[in-house]
Amino acid sequence: MQLLRKAHEIEYRDSQGVDRAAQVDIWASAGGMRVVLVLRNLHAPTWPTQSGAQAQARAAVRALSHSALPYLTRPDAELLVLVLRPCEEGEKARALVLPLSA
Repeated sequence: MQLLRKAHEIEYRDSQGVDRAAQVDIWASAGGMRVVLVLRNLHAPTWPTQSGAQAQARAAVRALSHSALPYLTRPDAELLVLVLRPCEEGEKARALVLPLSA
């Protein structure tokens, strides 16, 4: 895997119509057939459950599919989305693996 973008700033509109900001690292395999998005700083008020993070991640991936992804990745690439949970004091960083596609 090679890093295409690190801490790329994105803006997306969530399901309530609020504009949010986040960051994404975009990784791609050598042939470009697999792409991994690592989303950080998503606004997800219900982190213990996956539904809040999933809704925010879907909105962020939708925004990326109209901005950065068409220029950096192949249209037929397999997409894997990881959402990093905010790190709390004394806790290890965790990520949700979401089955999303652009």
